[in-house]
Amino acid sequence: METEQLEFKLKAEAQLQQVREERKKRIREYWEKELPMFNNPEDVPDLPQVDEREWKEFYVPKLIECGAIPKKDLIHNQVYIGNHRNTTVARWNIDTNKFDHMRYKFGWREDVCNHFEDDDGFALFVPIKLGTEDDWNNKLK
Repeated sequence: METEQLEFKLKAEAQLQQVREERKKRIREYWEKELPMFNNPEDVPDLPQVDEREWKEFYVPKLIECGAIPKKDLIHNQVYIGNHRNTTVARWNIDTNKFDHMRYKFGWREDVCNHFEDDDGFALFVPIKLGTEDDWNNKLK
């Protein structure tokens, strides 16, 4: 009985690993062949969780190639339109090296997030174009 359970568990784990590898391959193929130019925040795909080397060598350049603004080109106190789990509008703060943004969680509150080049394991902001003060102020309405 224990042997059968162990065999079943090992087989299930092997199948799960195969599914994970196939999914990772499909995601990578999408990024290589089908990733659109970013005209709107919704055009930015979900960011995959991969090792640091793959992130920096493949995914960061692909984001920039499709229209994401590199960190070196950001302007202090400038509002940007982009993609993040909680917002599409954020302001770059060079002093903290992060984006400030407003989010609604039991009321409006300030929050911060990293630029996509500075992956810290949490949601990242992918800026795709300059925003305005009106964009920032309208986010609160």
